[in-house]
Amino acid sequence: MINNICQLIVSITIFINGLESAKVIWTGDHERRLYAKLAENYNKLARPVRNESEAVVVHLGMDYQQILDIDEKHQIMNSNVWLRMSWTDHYLTWDPSEFGNIKEVRLPINNIWKPDVLLYNSVDQQFDSTWPVNAVVLYTGNVTWIPPAIIRSSCAIDIAYFPFDTQHCTMKFGSWTYSGFFTDLINTTISPATYKPNGEWELLGLTSRRSIFFYECCPEPYYDVTFTVSIRRRTLYYGFNLLLPCMLISSLALLSFTLPADCGEKLNLGVTIFMSLCVFMIMVAEAMPQTSDALPLIQIYFSCIMFEVGASVVATVIALNFHHRSPEQYKPMNKFLKTLLLNWLPALLGMERPDVLEMSVHGAHYASDNKQKQKQYLIEVERHILTRPNGNGHSAVDKAVHLDLSTGNPDNKKSPSPKRTNPAIVGMKGLPTTHMNGGLESSINKYTCTKVTRPIENGSINYKSPQLNPSNNNNIYKPNTPKSPFEDRHFHHLLNELRVISARVRKEEAMHALQADWMFASRVVDRVCFLAFSAFLFMCTAIISYNAPHLFA
Repeated sequence: MINNICQLIVSITIFINGLESAKVIWTGDHERRLYAKLAENYNKLARPVRNESEAVVVHLGMDYQQILDIDEKHQIMNSNVWLRMSWTDHYLTWDPSEFGNIKEVRLPINNIWKPDVLLYNSVDQQFDSTWPVNAVVLYTGNVTWIPPAIIRSSCAIDIAYFPFDTQHCTMKFGSWTYSGFFTDLINTTISPATYKPNGEWELLGLTSRRSIFFYECCPEPYYDVTFTVSIRRRTLYYGFNLLLPCMLISSLALLSFTLPADCGEKLNLGVTIFMSLCVFMIMVAEAMPQTSDALPLIQIYFSCIMFEVGASVVATVIALNFHHRSPEQYKPMNKFLKTLLLNWLPALLGMERPDVLEMSVHGAHYASDNKQKQKQYLIEVERHILTRPNGNGHSAVDKAVHLDLSTGNPDNKKSPSPKRTNPAIVGMKGLPTTHMNGGLESSINKYTCTKVTRPIENGSINYKSPQLNPSNNNNIYKPNTPKSPFEDRHFHHLLNELRVISARVRKEEAMHALQADWMFASRVVDRVCFLAFSAFLFMCTAIISYNAPHLFA
């Protein structure tokens, strides 16, 4: 009895296990039978059509995922895409009711026929960069294959408006060996639904176009589908890293015209700015393709700025040359330059020259803007103070002054500068320094010349002490006072020294006036260049901004 019960339990257990095993075998058997049926007598080289005169219709689309990189120098666009290809294979059909209601299967793409669609403008080393994923096959024979791919395609970069450029990169797909009589390629859509934004480029649009092309080698038509990716460069990076520094550096070049010529940094600033722009120019050249089709907009702008900075260096050199011109080494300014730089341009620019330029010579100040008053003043001083008659009844000082101021006097043209004072001047111990403001006349009236008491002994002259009392008129020479030959000699020496001093002062005044003209001309050149280069910089920036398709993206 117990044995019968045990046998019954074992039988029931075996039956249940058998049912479960039968169920698993039943499901796997349908799929295996379906794969076996589809692979039976299947040739992946034969086109899947019922009639050989028919063409296989292949629908081609794309899901654009991401712009990986655009190499402007080598003109290559790297993209992450999903291709969508579908066609009908009449050798891959079945009745779902015969195979456990199985309506679709996954088959390796290398085991079935597939169109030899390739990227014509591929620059990848493998050329075909699609990943061989499985194809989804429906019971109706419809085959769908969606391979992901990292595509490296050639893209003609138009750098005319860099960095405000818009690029249109194409990806041309077509059958490599099948003509239009065997494979009819039809475009569907290119979808940006799964697109991931790029930091450098902004996606503007995606389009697809089907084309028919006849090659010279073959009379048959060839179909291709071209996908166009329209992108626009984001200008924020280039604006803050190239354009803004370039504008700031070029504006610094204008400051060189405002620096004083004596500071010694005008030329160094211009050369430093020029070298900085050269560095930025190299950075732009490295990013651009080596092509002569067009010049980038930023390169044109940099070239204009470099021309401006180079011209500013030249103008600075000219201004420094004017400022440091010495009258002893250069000829005076000609009439045209004097009229242009000292009259017309200052009046046009609103520049006023100082009325009086004071020059200190041994404590004396002279007005350089009125030479006639200076000469007349010297005449009045010498006539009023140092006048005494000579043997002929004429004033020796008048005669000396007349000779000194005459144009034919050789002493007036070339007055020697003695290295030491004439001994006769020793007698004028109380004579103060000459002042053009009238100090000479008031001061010299207080002091009188001393009489000679002894002849020359041992090469020296002895004089009495000067009489400092202004009320004492005993020592003042009068016309009827007896004179001696030595006294005439004393006055001749004195007048010679006055002529030397007067000639030297007039020469220094003339030199100072000529140098002041050149210095003022250098200021005028700086002002003209500052305004001209400022206008040029503004015009260049405005023209470049106007020609740019967009400023911000």
